[in-house]
Amino acid sequence: MSKGRFVTAYYDVSLAMPAPLQAGGASADGSLLLEFKLNNDISDLVPYVNSVAQKAVYYEKPRFIKFLLDGYGCTLHRNSGSAAVFSGRDQALEFLERLIGFLNETHMRRDRIEPNHKTYRHTSPLRIYRLLPRTNCGECGHPSCLAFAAALSMRKASPGRCRELSRPISLNAVYPVFDRNGDLVSTVSIDIDEPEMKMGMKAHRLPGGREHILFWNERNSRAPARENDTLPAPLTERELVVLRMISEGATNVEISDILKISPHTVKSHVVHIFNKLGVNDRTQAAVLATRHKLV
Repeated sequence: MSKGRFVTAYYDVSLAMPAPLQAGGASADGSLLLEFKLNNDISDLVPYVNSVAQKAVYYEKPRFIKFLLDGYGCTLHRNSGSAAVFSGRDQALEFLERLIGFLNETHMRRDRIEPNHKTYRHTSPLRIYRLLPRTNCGECGHPSCLAFAAALSMRKASPGRCRELSRPISLNAVYPVFDRNGDLVSTVSIDIDEPEMKMGMKAHRLPGGREHILFWNERNSRAPARENDTLPAPLTERELVVLRMISEGATNVEISDILKISPHTVKSHVVHIFNKLGVNDRTQAAVLATRHKLV
């Protein structure tokens, strides 16, 4: 992929009803699927799209990404894609022009975007269902264990919502390997067994049976004084703890529950953190914290 202006174009555009709707004889209005091809391989751009696109999910096998753009669901492979649903060709082509602009804009801004190489490996609902108690108790918030398994498969639920689900025997930590240009060339996976999980992790039960798991040990609970002191306005010890939790994906409610402080106090800490770091949102704060080794 060129380091300069990323110019791509689409071709071989088709617009039709998905096969299940065709078989059922459904109306085409508002149910059209757009498919197209791209004249460039966008594989190198996908991690940046994964970082900035709304509700992005980067699948491992086969490699493709799904996300929302202007409210439309979009799927991109390395040189093709699809989107849904549209009521007519004009609406679909207007979206396609917007998508090309989004890809160009993301390419131009990639020096200011932290790429997200995290991929998702799909597990079928039936395989997950075998792990569940199959009691359909409803404590997870779903009407049945099979519905909960489907939600887990689509990453719309957390395993911690099921109190009967056994603890995992290991976790898999995936580390990126970069070349001298900063491009991802491979990954290295390291298993974390049960004893290590108990020593290096802390699970917090939240309302509704949900668990938030933090990598929390004696080493990372101390403030990174050297890196923090280089900031124009250093963070306090508590602000560093909150920043660490933000970087791990915790919400204000979760931080409040874990630290046993009021939501108002959490919000105040978050505002101070944003002001001191000069950022506008949690993603920017997490990226800056990682880049400057504050967490």
